[in-house]
Amino acid sequence: MRVLLAVLVFLLAAPPAQAEVAIPVRPDLKTAGWEMLGFNDIPETTFRTRDTGAVEIAAEKSSSVLYKKIADEPVPATRLTWDWQVIDPLPATDLSKTDGDDRVLSVYVAFSDGSMASKLKALMSPLMAGKVLNYVWGGGEALDMPHPHFPDSGRLIVRRTVDTPTETWLSESVNLKKDYERAFGEAAPGVLYIGISGDSDDLQTTFEGLIRNLRLE
Repeated sequence: MRVLLAVLVFLLAAPPAQAEVAIPVRPDLKTAGWEMLGFNDIPETTFRTRDTGAVEIAAEKSSSVLYKKIADEPVPATRLTWDWQVIDPLPATDLSKTDGDDRVLSVYVAFSDGSMASKLKALMSPLMAGKVLNYVWGGGEALDMPHPHFPDSGRLIVRRTVDTPTETWLSESVNLKKDYERAFGEAAPGVLYIGISGDSDDLQTTFEGLIRNLRLE
């Protein structure tokens, strides 16, 4: 009995384990819940799943975002981790501008307070559900600034510039709560959407990159 009571006390006193959410990837991305966000008069970037479980992102004078709704309601999360690599790089661009701002790879994290207003905005675009953190591989310099395309609700954070070695997997781990609070001056709500993209429509060229093992913690 004493042993049982000790176990119960330990379980009640122990902090709850942080939930992890692996973002599902399947050969048919649509069946895994991924959808495409395209832009007017711009060809869509191609997204394919490789046998290794990585998503291949191939841009040919194109731009679009492949996104997934994580759950019906926003998911509390402290950290996002993933691996990525570039196979065919792009030249350096100025990501602080809205024109000529092609980037090799992007990861979008869209937050939501779960309100009806947020849900209605998300019907127009997942990037409008709430505030957005955009982690980028591209450009010629490290940036951490209001997003040029939506400065009031977005933050552009360059994790890797174009001089980063290619054809090798690199791992990322970002603190979503700290990045959100620094960017917007308020506590982070839950995550509702994750998006990935590649963009080469301004340079009118082609490139290829890979992303795998997206996981919320």
